[in-house]
Amino acid sequence: MPVNKQARVVIVEDDSDVRDSLCAIIAALGHQCVAFESAEQTLSYQQLADCDCLLVDFNLPGMSGTDFLQEVQQDGDAPPACLYTGRVDPRIHDAAAGLKNTLVLEKGNDSNSIADYLQQLLDQSH
Repeated sequence: MPVNKQARVVIVEDDSDVRDSLCAIIAALGHQCVAFESAEQTLSYQQLADCDCLLVDFNLPGMSGTDFLQEVQQDGDAPPACLYTGRVDPRIHDAAAGLKNTLVLEKGNDSNSIADYLQQLLDQSH
């Protein structure tokens, strides 16, 4: 189901190829995309609180994806998030279950799956 409004999506992904691919998918769906290669860079983004959703790599250098989301969600009005991972590990789902409005998506999914997850996130958006 297409989204009626243009969403503002923030991507946190250290792999430039994956980051570029995600941005291309997001743009093809008609949304704005702002991408960062680290959690630390993203935390300094002035408009982070105004985004509609976050796509965050689980395994980031420095601050992990779950640590980043815990930090962002401390203020209580954080956008919904998708923890994006290349590992099939139940502990990742357990970690996401402890976070607010956070889904888990495994890397390697096609653009339709990413679009479906994005729609779920936007349905939860503030």
